[in-house]
Amino acid sequence: MIKFFRKIRQKLLSENKFRKYLTYAFGEIILVVIGILIALQINNWNEFRKERKIEKKLIVELHLTIKNNHKDLVGGLGRWQSTTDAIDLILQVIDEKHPYHDSLAYQFYKAHQKRGNNLNSLNFSGYKELENKGFNVITNKNLQEGVINLFDNHLSNLAATNGQLDVDYSSFHYEYIARNFQLNKNGHIPHNFDSVINDPYYRSILQSLRTIMQRKTNRVNFYLRKSEKILELLEDELDQKK
Repeated sequence: MIKFFRKIRQKLLSENKFRKYLTYAFGEIILVVIGILIALQINNWNEFRKERKIEKKLIVELHLTIKNNHKDLVGGLGRWQSTTDAIDLILQVIDEKHPYHDSLAYQFYKAHQKRGNNLNSLNFSGYKELENKGFNVITNKNLQEGVINLFDNHLSNLAATNGQLDVDYSSFHYEYIARNFQLNKNGHIPHNFDSVINDPYYRSILQSLRTIMQRKTNRVNFYLRKSEKILELLEDELDQKK
């Protein structure tokens, strides 16, 4: 093809058709420029397709990460509720002066359990992948900002409360529990039931634990509402990219 165009130019020059030669040369340049522009456009289109493929993959991973966290936290709420129910039952026993029954050993055990552990499994994997690729990979700015806010603010703050629960748990009552109860896998049996239920300090421990559980439950529910909105945005985005 190059030889063909060269022959045409040489023929025009040999025939002293300089004006036609210039016109032809200019046309040839235009064709080359158009060819380059088309090649660049194709390259840009291919890059765009690659970026959108990466974007879709990241959205799928984010959706999975948020959904798994949502599932784990909902399960954790159920376990926290069982702790709260046990605390309420023991407080009722204290207030109404009920006698000891063997079934109370399990309720003491439930009330004394640590309930921060479900926050240990919070997953940031999909978000870390997005962070590595660059947040601008997500072209929907509303979705991009929502995802960043969900992980950087709400989920990070929620994870931080787990350590606080352990501090509260230790400083408020674990030493007291170990000293006044026989601890085993079947329950917590008080060494002296009457002494424990008539101890204002033990009652304050239960009330404090209940307050902690309620505060954490409220925080989790707040996060769940936020995450459900982001899940909807992610699903809408995936529907548009089908």
